[in-house]
Amino acid sequence: MKKKFVLSVLLATMMLMSMILLPVSAQEEKDYSVTAEEAFEHANAHMISFIAGNAPGFENWAGASIDPKPQELYDINGQKLFYQFSVYKENKLIGTIDVCADKMLGPSIYDIKFDPKPYKAAEAMKKSKGIANDKYPTGEIKSTFMVVYSYPKVGAMTIIKDKATGDEHRIFVDAYTLDEVQDKPINETNFGDLGVWSIYEQRLKNGVGKNLKEWQKSDNFTKSIEQAITNKGVNSNVAITEENIKILSGDAAIMAITSGYVSVPIYTQETTYYCVPTSIQMLCEYFNIPTSTPSQTYIYNYLDGPPYGLSYDDIEEWVEDVWGKTPTVRTTALYNIDVVTEIDNERPFFSMVSGHCRICRGYLNQGGYFYMYINDPEDGNVYYECTYGGPEIGRVYVR
Repeated sequence: MKKKFVLSVLLATMMLMSMILLPVSAQEEKDYSVTAEEAFEHANAHMISFIAGNAPGFENWAGASIDPKPQELYDINGQKLFYQFSVYKENKLIGTIDVCADKMLGPSIYDIKFDPKPYKAAEAMKKSKGIANDKYPTGEIKSTFMVVYSYPKVGAMTIIKDKATGDEHRIFVDAYTLDEVQDKPINETNFGDLGVWSIYEQRLKNGVGKNLKEWQKSDNFTKSIEQAITNKGVNSNVAITEENIKILSGDAAIMAITSGYVSVPIYTQETTYYCVPTSIQMLCEYFNIPTSTPSQTYIYNYLDGPPYGLSYDDIEEWVEDVWGKTPTVRTTALYNIDVVTEIDNERPFFSMVSGHCRICRGYLNQGGYFYMYINDPEDGNVYYECTYGGPEIGRVYVR
């Protein structure tokens, strides 16, 4: 009996120790996914707050409403990334709102686009499947879905398994151009380079624990907006009218917005690697230097552009030689206060993400979250982008 008792205690101790040594993720799998219904609530509450707060860009959004059925966008690693909600006014698409589909990604609102150009989701998915079948005729298609393959670029990704080798391959097709994109890591500082990178993984660099707290913070803020709207007797489930905006405009919880911006024209890049020339073109118009705005090709050739893309050095050369200004490059310490300083001094600047260049023309601060107001040459999009865990990798200030 004594031996049996000792053996039982030993086994129990070993089981307890194994539980202690197991990583937390192995002990319990937690679901941090956001439902489409939750995401809609966040998108709707923030939209109403921006409209009532007269935030730049939202001046004509009174009477707008959100389609509660979003487009689901995934990351290239297969994780669900965003719910993309379409905003309509008088049956016309006037905007989209991307809400994070996973609480581990941090605050809910990622970006808000104005007058976006619709992309060809069905055609891109069909073409990616076709390319996959052509390249791997004996393969088995495992999945096809819409992805953010190189922010802000959207496309279709098909995963196909080669039956002979067991290897899986990814096929990417851009949702605007319907061109195939090679599955290769992007050159971060060659602005105009084509490739893919994971925004999901970048977003996690702040740490899962911190991101979960930030999501809860944004959820609490969303609920406070909803409560303020309810207290005013306004129905948040229908399009917000001009009359309702007047009712809401006096509420501090809804109006807690500070912003600033400068008027920079938006241009669309003429080739996939003309993001820098197009960004320069926008600021040529803004500074009125030279007085006749040069073409994108002229700018690219002036800088002796390589076959694909330009660099920080090329931007500096133009700023110094043509504008007679001082370029200040920042690839670390990308502080929000510097955005405020530059914009308040009427100095729009170059904002970089991996392989891509845009222009920052303003900012918006709401409920403790800071957004940059972006002119993006990629399909001529204008949008707000949350800086928390955002995609920015560098800036060039023009002083």
